[in-house]
Amino acid sequence: MSLTRAEIVRARRMQRRDSQPLLERASLNVGLRKAASEPQMVARNPEVERRHAAQSAVRPRRAHYLKLAEDGAQLRLPVLPALSVGARLVSGLLAAACIALLYLMASSSAFIVSEANLQGAQRLDAAAVNRALGVAGASVFAVQPDQLLALLHQQFPELERVSISVGFPAGVTVRVLERQPALAWEQAGLLVWVDAAGVAFTPQEDGESLVHVTALDAPPMMKTDEYGRHQLLRREMVSAIQILSQIAPQGAALIYDPALGFGWNDPGGWKAFFGQDGSDIVQRMAIYRSILAELAERRLTPTLVSVAELHAPYYRMDY
Repeated sequence: MSLTRAEIVRARRMQRRDSQPLLERASLNVGLRKAASEPQMVARNPEVERRHAAQSAVRPRRAHYLKLAEDGAQLRLPVLPALSVGARLVSGLLAAACIALLYLMASSSAFIVSEANLQGAQRLDAAAVNRALGVAGASVFAVQPDQLLALLHQQFPELERVSISVGFPAGVTVRVLERQPALAWEQAGLLVWVDAAGVAFTPQEDGESLVHVTALDAPPMMKTDEYGRHQLLRREMVSAIQILSQIAPQGAALIYDPALGFGWNDPGGWKAFFGQDGSDIVQRMAIYRSILAELAERRLTPTLVSVAELHAPYYRMDY
């Protein structure tokens, strides 16, 4: 009886195994079990671990076959690779889109400012405001409202309040509130307007209807504000001028002296002064009239009558 080839190979394996010592076979089995129980070595390099993780995440696409009508005939369909869109690709596309959008907005004529729109002005010229701002022909993204606001306050002290707003695609709106002049102040041949708060600014038109004051000398210097606007008078001084303009004789020109305060050139030929503010003006006028009555009885014509100090009035015959 002849043996098959498979039986001959199996018999040789059994013969080799039986000829191996028992101790060696036991140690071999222990070694195999130990190797199976030991943990697999892993790489500690972050780059290698990241590469292995990326490779394990990509699963191979299985091939698909389409059965045909005949038995055993199949048609293999093409398989497209699985694409993985990462966060870096998405962020890169977003950054490129933003850069393209910014370039389009900066170069497009739709975002170029033609001129600033002035609102609320009664005497201020819109052309002068646009020349000072210099925004015509500039991109709306280059307009800085804070800087323009400080510029308008410095160059136009006649503005009491200013606000600047920027609108899209290319709108710059300037809203202003102008100071209302309370009097015209003339000093050393220079004429300025002064509002109720005492701020001086350049006249915008003919101010014949305003109270006119001629200063014999400059008033005490006052601090300028954060925009450099000149505070010429205190608010109380402006109020005193308005009061004196109502009680002064017809045709009397109002004057100011730094030492004696406000008064007028009386048509009778003398100067009258009533101090730096309008306090106790009723008593001052009563004292002033009594001094004039006494001088009239004595047939005297003064050159100066001062009630600047309420409790120390005086008159002079030569000034």
